[in-house]
Amino acid sequence: MHRRASRLFSPDIGTARLRAFLARQDFAVFPWGQGLNIGPTKTILDGLERELEKIAAQCGAAPALLGQSLGGTIAREAAKRRPDLVSHVVTIVSPISLPVVTTLAPLAHVASALWDKETSAILHQISEPPPMRLTAIVAPRDGLVDYRCCLPDPAPNVEVILVEGTHTTMGSNPTVQRIVAERLSS
Repeated sequence: MHRRASRLFSPDIGTARLRAFLARQDFAVFPWGQGLNIGPTKTILDGLERELEKIAAQCGAAPALLGQSLGGTIAREAAKRRPDLVSHVVTIVSPISLPVVTTLAPLAHVASALWDKETSAILHQISEPPPMRLTAIVAPRDGLVDYRCCLPDPAPNVEVILVEGTHTTMGSNPTVQRIVAERLSS
């Protein structure tokens, strides 16, 4: 199984501990590799789609996508665009309901200045779930994003797991690491 991970305005180091844990569990893990994460822009989604095609061809199977924070939001969108290339989506404290209530609202507003019309349209459909299995890990005491913005609507293919912890420490949270590994194994 293969995963990608990212965080808002964070390089791959932001998910390094989670990826290292998954690698120790014998998962093939790939980093974000799309540069600065400013949201589900056409450039980012197109780049991620090309990477998914390469990974699926290399491994002979559709990979799972894993994303933390805005990375999970992007993972959901990539999965909706190319369901043939994604087997499972795992989001960790990823906002999917607008407006996103966060202390980072000023930064999100600045990032939105870089978005094109297609990105704006995507954001209006952001809460629509992908067609494959979705695991949403949500922290009620997130501290950065109102956790209610991260809750997907109930659906047969959607699992919501509430965990203790803060937004910025999810990747190194042992409970989150264990849950991710278990879900990706099943």
